[in-house]
Formats: sequence, C-alpha cells, structure tokens
Amino acid sequence: MNRYSLNGTDWTVTGWYPNQWRPELSMELGMRIPPAVQAVQASVPGSVQTDLLAAGLLPDPHIGLNSMHGEWVTQREWVYEKTFHTPADCLQDRCELVLEGLDFAGWIHINGIAAAEFEGMFVPVVIDVTDMLLGNGEANQLKVIFRMPPEVDGQVGYSSQIRKLKSRFNYAWDWCPRMINIGIWRDVYLRTFRGVVVRDFFPSAGLTGGQGGNVDCRLELEVGTPGDYLIRWRIEDPGGAVVWELEEEIRLGAGKKGLQASAGLAAVRLWWPSGMGDQPLYRASAELLDSVGRNCDSAAKRIGFRSVEWVRNPGADEASAPYTALVNGRRLFLRGVNWVPISPYYGSVTAAQYHLQLDRMRQMNANLVRVWGGGIIEKPQFYEYCDRHGLLVWQELLQSSSGLDNCPPDDPQLLRLLGEAAEIAIREKRSHPSLLLWCGGNELMWEGFRPVDERHANIAMLARLVSRLDPGRRFLPASASGPTFCASVEGFGKGVHHDVHGPWTFLGNPGHYEFFNRDDAQFRSETGTAGASRSSLLRSLQGTCSAWPPTEYNPYWVHRGNWWVPWKPISESFGRWEEAEDQLEVFVHCSRFLQKESLRYTVESTRRREPASSGFLIWMGNEPFPNNANTSVLEFDGVPKPAYYAMKQAFSALHVSARYDRAAYQPGESFRAELFLHCDDNGKSLPAAGSLRLSAFVYDFNGGLCAEFGEDINPEGPVILAGAVEFIVPVLPCNVFFLRLRLEGEGDQWLAGNDYVFTAGGGQAFEALRHLKPVQVSARVDGQQSAVWVTNEADHCACEVWLSVPDHEDAGIFEQNGLVLLPSETRMIPWNGPPGLLDGVRLDGFNVRQTPYGQTS
Repeated sequence: MNRYSLNGTDWTVTGWYPNQWRPELSMELGMRIPPAVQAVQASVPGSVQTDLLAAGLLPDPHIGLNSMHGEWVTQREWVYEKTFHTPADCLQDRCELVLEGLDFAGWIHINGIAAAEFEGMFVPVVIDVTDMLLGNGEANQLKVIFRMPPEVDGQVGYSSQIRKLKSRFNYAWDWCPRMINIGIWRDVYLRTFRGVVVRDFFPSAGLTGGQGGNVDCRLELEVGTPGDYLIRWRIEDPGGAVVWELEEEIRLGAGKKGLQASAGLAAVRLWWPSGMGDQPLYRASAELLDSVGRNCDSAAKRIGFRSVEWVRNPGADEASAPYTALVNGRRLFLRGVNWVPISPYYGSVTAAQYHLQLDRMRQMNANLVRVWGGGIIEKPQFYEYCDRHGLLVWQELLQSSSGLDNCPPDDPQLLRLLGEAAEIAIREKRSHPSLLLWCGGNELMWEGFRPVDERHANIAMLARLVSRLDPGRRFLPASASGPTFCASVEGFGKGVHHDVHGPWTFLGNPGHYEFFNRDDAQFRSETGTAGASRSSLLRSLQGTCSAWPPTEYNPYWVHRGNWWVPWKPISESFGRWEEAEDQLEVFVHCSRFLQKESLRYTVESTRRREPASSGFLIWMGNEPFPNNANTSVLEFDGVPKPAYYAMKQAFSALHVSARYDRAAYQPGESFRAELFLHCDDNGKSLPAAGSLRLSAFVYDFNGGLCAEFGEDINPEGPVILAGAVEFIVPVLPCNVFFLRLRLEGEGDQWLAGNDYVFTAGGGQAFEALRHLKPVQVSARVDGQQSAVWVTNEADHCACEVWLSVPDHEDAGIFEQNGLVLLPSETRMIPWNGPPGLLDGVRLDGFNVRQTPYGQTS
C-alpha cells in the first residue's frame, strides 16, 4: 500500500450563502453569483474559523467579547478546494480517497463529479476514486462542501433528545463560549493497494506468566483479486530487532476475509504507567505480498505488554463495582485530570500543543487522563504521547449530561450513529497500551440523579461493542457510577458513594474541611474548584472591556466563564472589595490561593483514605479558551496556576499531609493537625525501616516557633498516621501562622515537605492574607540557568511567593511554586525551561516585594 497525504496549506476555503455555490449562473441575471466570502488560503487539518482568522476576516476570539463576532460563520456554507496531481505509482489496482474527519455534513466533488455525501464528524469518509482520478500529469480538483452545522444542545438541554453526534462543548459550556467548529479536522489522503486491502489490524498484547508475553494478531481483509498471497507477521522489540516472525502462503477468495496469528515471546519488557517504570513499545506488523512478491498492503501498530486487573476497594460491599486498578500486579492509586479539547477548533491543534499540555500533566505526577465525553475522540498524536510517556487514558464515548435531562438517548437512529462512531473509535484505539478503560459518557443519569448502567439500551449497546471488539478491557457505564452521582453529608457511612462527581467549589470554612474529613467516596472522577487566570493575561485580553470588577454585571467576566465569576466566593473568604477600586492583582492572588487550598485538601484527604479510596481526577486539567476564571489547573496556553503546583506535590509518590478541621482560628482555641505519610507501593521503594523521620513545625508571622513534633516512621502501607501537632493559638502578629512538614531520611536527607497557611483573628477565613506586612524577596539565577535561588530578606514570613517568567510563562515549569519563606530563608527552585529566560524571573505574592535581580555562579 502507498499513502499520499493531501494535507497542507495549498487548499482554499470560500464562504457562500446556502446553496449559492451550486449554480454556475444566476437564473435572473445570467451571471455567476459571487461568494459571500472570497476564497482564502486554508490549512488541512484545520477549521474554517482559523483560516478566516489567519486571513484577517475574523477578530481574535480570545480578546474581549470577540468570539461572539465569529458566530456568523455557522450561517454560511463553506467550500474547501484543492488541486493536486496523481503520483505516477498511485494508479494501482485500486485507489481510495480517505477523509478521516469532516465536521459536520455536506458533499464531496472530485473532478466535477458528485462523489459522496457525508454527515458525522467521527466517521471517516472513504471513496473509491480509482476511475475518477486523472493521470498523465493532468490536475485533479477536490471539493469538500460543508452545509451549515446543525443546532445541538450545549451544556443545558436534554440528553435524551440528542439526535446528532457533534461535539457539544462548542455550543457553549461553562468553560467555553459558543464557538462551533466547521471544517476538515483530521487527515486527508489517497491510499492505493494491489489485489487486497487491510481494513483492520488488531494486535492484542498480553502476559503469559513469568517474563513471557503473547500477541494475538487479527487481520480483516477485503480481497478484490482472488489468488495466492504471502502474509508476513512480525514483532519487533523497542530497539527495532525482530523477535518473532511468521510467513504463511495463503489462498484468498474474493470478499471479506479474516486472518489470525499468535506470537509467543519468552521474555518481554513490561509497559508501566508514569511513575511506576518505563514504557517500552514493541511494533507489530502484517504485510501481504502477491504471487510475484509485490507489496499489496500492510499495517503496523505500537503495542505494550502490561496487565490490568480491577478489584473491589477494601471495605466495599459486593454490590460495588471494582475501582482499584492493579497494573502488572501492583496496586495503583489513579491520579490525574479530566481532559477537554485544547481548542474549540480542534483540527488546528498541533502535535507540539499536545506535547506541551500532556507534558504538564505528566510533570504534575498524573498517571491518568479522562477524555471527557462531551468533546471529541482525540487525534492520534494524543494517544501516541500517552503510550510513550505512561499516561493512562479513560476514554468516554461521545455523550454527556445536559442539566435539564441527563438520560442518554435511546432513539434507534441515534443508537445506530453512536454505535458506528463507537466501533470506529474502539477499533482505532484498542491496541494502545495507555488505554485503561472505555466509558459510556459523562454524567449520564436516570431521574433522581442516579447514574445509568447497562439496563439502559444505549449503555447496553456500547457494552456489547466493547465486549466484542476489545474483550478484556474495562467498560464503565458512565462517570459518575454507582448508586449516587455526588457524595453528600447525608450519605456518608451508608456505602452509597462509589465513583462520584463534585463538589466544584470551596465549601467554606469550616465546611470544606468537615466535608472531606468525613468523605467516604471510593473514587472521585470529577472534583474541582475554580481559580482565576493570571492578572497579566486578564488585562492583555480585555480589549475594549474592563478586567475590573470581576462581577456578574461585567460582561467581560460573564462571557468568559460565567459559572465561575469569583466576586461572591472570594468576598466570602477574603472580605469585602470595592468595585470602584481596581485591585485586580490582589483579587487574582486570592482566587488562585483559594483554588489551591481547596483542591489540595480535597486530594490529600482522598489519599489519606487509601486503599479504601482508589483514585482522584481533577476537574479539570486544561481548558480550550482563556476563561477569566475556571476550574482548570492549566490556563488555556498551558501555563500552570498555583493549584497545579499543589497537585504536583499532592500527587507525588512520596508525600506528607496534615488533617485539620478548619483554616481559621481565634486566639485561645486549640489547633490540632494529624500528620500523615503517603508512599506508593506500600513504602517498598523507601529507605529501610527506622530511617525516616517526620517533623512538624508551627511558626508565627515573625518566624517564631509555636509548636513542633517529630517521630521516626516505619512505613507499612500506603498511608501512615505518624502523630499530631497541637497548641493553643495565641494572639499572633498579622493574625497568621504556618505549619511546615518535613520528611527526612538518613543523614537528614530531605525527602518531602509541605507548608500550610492558617489565620487567627477576626474577619473572613483568609482575610488576614490581604493585610500582611510586605517583605523583600530576592531571586538569583544559577550559572546554568536551571534554577532560581529565592531569599526572603525580611525578618518576617513571605506568603505564597509566586515565581513567573513574564512573556515566557509557557516555556517551562518550576519544581515548586507558591512558597512560604521564613525570615532569611533561601530556597533553590529548579526550572526545566530553556536557558536564558530566567533572567527576567518575577516574584509576586500576598506580601512580596521583589528586590533587584542577581545571578550566582
């Protein structure tokens, strides 16, 4: 088989009022009707909107309210055109035109011939063009004509009434305004073959005990020319060496045929999730040759050897589904994020963008990414990255809740469309070692907020598909799953919280801490809190709007994350603000701190319940649009929020945490924090017993020691309660105090740490943080430009010291951020970005004033 890409920037796209592209001449005027939008250069894959933006015909949708000025695009029909010459070796027995993703419906013309009609963005269009293409140097003309896209319910609507399979988040969600994609969003190419074509290749890798592995290969063929063929099966190791090969002479009759082969390997290298080991990828291939030795067609896929077993969480009753994953026999706490498309114009997302944002997730110590059901089946680059870097994938199948009605549709026509799209996705993704499970969709529920299961016709159909096409892979009916959608105070202790969603806000002080101290959910696949984007971004994108005040009466904030306008929640935690006084920078610090504090306590409390709890997925990891405030831990351009760094720490294989009942105290009250050690693999990778010491120190704002604790620890499980630190809260300077945890190994080796901020005095829970005495903090960069030495030069503490590299925020991440620095304390903070950028490092914080920059050798 040969494959010839038709991707590129040598396309054009033209906009028309409906049907006006059809006639050559106007019936009334006898002349050609000019298009509504003249032809502009187009990129494939891409989108109509990104092409119009590049041509200057659309304003930047990221600025102000500009995305609303692009909504007219969906009221036109769009014609993509490309002229190409057929390669000399293209005209074999058969040639097909493949368009992998067309969003959403229309027609395809080849050399003036109406070749196909299409509908559905998740179903490739395959056209036999053997007799349509021109050779001998003649030019071929390809047209792809898009009708106006259908109207589909966005976030609020009726799931049971969905009749079109189009990504729904584009129709307005709390984290994306109405930005409806149109265009060719996946690859376009010609493929040619002789005699026989491979329609599907499925190499299924497994373990056989000991160090061995096996690969069961299945090949689905379409035979056009009956006769004798040679099939060559092959397995190559990660270095490219052939470790197994089989050649068979076969006779094939016309029509659809299936072939199988099984490879046994005496020794294989295991594929591990990120943080547990390496990700060696083998290559499985099948090649068909005709009787004279010519290649007819071939297929190859990357595979990995690993096992996944699901067991019930300890203490769960027999009615519960299993939520604990054993990978290669080892228990794995699943920690990660909910993933949404990087852009509403997903065709224009590049491999570099996938790499940047998925790198951020992996560097945050995530091992699982949930591909949320209201978006897309991601492009191949996404899954290839996950295979190479050990990010497990929870893949949902194109369905989501709608608020007014969350029950999935059972309309026969929709089920046919869903089944077709799901089968294509399963066949395409099932060989990926990163693929952990399939899921019917997001927040699909019967009345009463009861998650659906296989008793629903829609879910039963998907379960059958997975069982037939990807046997052995886990299928979840929906997320959440089990008896209840959300955990509730009323349900604690009743065994009804299995895989739950929510809450998505900070529950207040002390409510947040009380709730999660009692939480008994087995798995949290969606929990989050909103935080603002960086203030410099808010101001740079405001356009003709105003970034202040962040209220529900400010259209700039309502348009860009209207569920998460922060004025009220930040006022409830940090005190009153004046609308007439622009304090955006301070307000943003408060919003981002609250997201960090909320998420950190939520994750740590979940990990403290291991192994009765088995996983936590942040809602959400990324965002497709620069929302002013949102629940993502990455801003739209991949820049981490403070919550990201808290998650990076809380997701670490080795971590220390504190359990407390509130964040704000009054003088004379008792403060008590229980101290925990968290270690993956039950501490097997740690130093020998007795060589660990967990210490805790409570400091006031001036660095005075209020209380301390120390205990030698012998790790014997995933979580160890080491003891507690407590004291009677006195009247404190600036009404704040800090709890510092430190885990040390042999020779006082620092292994892990954690800092917590508390208040003690009147006002709202965190109001004191707005009134801290300023401190001078300096930054020096090492000679290799790989770390920053940060020093608090004052005689009192620096709170939430935030390091950034203006204009290069997306270039790298720091090892830590959002620091508490004691008086005269210096910290060395590694950075993984390119050299030269740290010269402009900037320091901010609740009470931080930066001293002039310096460099150290």
